[in-house]
Amino acid sequence: MSNLKEIYLRLMNESRCIASRYEVPEFYRRFKPSLAISRRIFFYNPLVIHCRELITPKYADDYGHGLQHATKVSVDGGAIVLLEGEKYFTVQADLERAVVLVQLAGLLHDIKRTEHKHALAGSEAARDLLHDFPLSSAEINCVADAIANHEAFSEPKSCETLTGQLVADALYDADKFRWGPDNFTHTVWYMMSYQKIDITELFGRFPWGVDGILKIKDTFRTNIGGQYGPEFIDLGVRIGKEIYQHIQRNIDALINEMEKT
Repeated sequence: MSNLKEIYLRLMNESRCIASRYEVPEFYRRFKPSLAISRRIFFYNPLVIHCRELITPKYADDYGHGLQHATKVSVDGGAIVLLEGEKYFTVQADLERAVVLVQLAGLLHDIKRTEHKHALAGSEAARDLLHDFPLSSAEINCVADAIANHEAFSEPKSCETLTGQLVADALYDADKFRWGPDNFTHTVWYMMSYQKIDITELFGRFPWGVDGILKIKDTFRTNIGGQYGPEFIDLGVRIGKEIYQHIQRNIDALINEMEKT
């Protein structure tokens, strides 16, 4: 007999099959070299490796914002920093250091995701965790401020330095890329399962959720995010509408299966 978690797992897999028929966002097609550099830093930089090892147990409860989410945000955020930072950094090592900072922020930004005011709580937790890292106080402030500023639909505070502002804006945009296809292939299913939301309530929420993500399109903060972020959102909406139609066709069977749990 299936339980609710198994039903959502199956729906998530079916949603991923639906999403696989859609095109990959242009950001991934156009900026492969920058993404490759960002991945290299993410998987080989000692500071990022150490941070990932420390926080992996904290993401055991995924809630839709687990290590997979943090990894995508970190790598995409690093690529955005590389692309935007070309205008500001004349020394490559300084630019790559900024990539490390945004990746630390990406790994840590949701460690308090289930708490009230999770961005502020995550910011303070990041300060504590990074205290023993070989980082300057300015660099720790940069990471913590970026995390505090990543909440959607809230007024961000200006950062003290150019690097800090770049890291904060890149973190925000990379995180909001996830409001596109990822929202319907990963996040929603983990969250519904975690909250034990039944199928009928999910079905009622779905249209609002699909339309609601459109509001994020005008909030991207970097030039790269503003140019390529809306495509993520539009793609997510298209995928979400097809998934909704899939659920609609199977709603009676899903309700009957849920009632047997």
